[in-house]
Amino acid sequence: MSEMVDASTGAEDGYGSTADAAVDEALSRLTGLEAQPLRAHVAVFDAVHGALQDRLADAEG
Repeated sequence: MSEMVDASTGAEDGYGSTADAAVDEALSRLTGLEAQPLRAHVAVFDAVHGALQDRLADAEG
């Protein structure tokens, strides 16, 4: 899996920082996912998606 580049620093250190703690926490759950069994991916993706949806709902007021 290729690493994402942190747009603020240009560093290739995982997912970098989005400057939003809730989003960063959600994305951190993806770290190391490639080492997990494929069956575990669905639950992780679902949890991350839910956390991102919650954060978006909070931002919209």
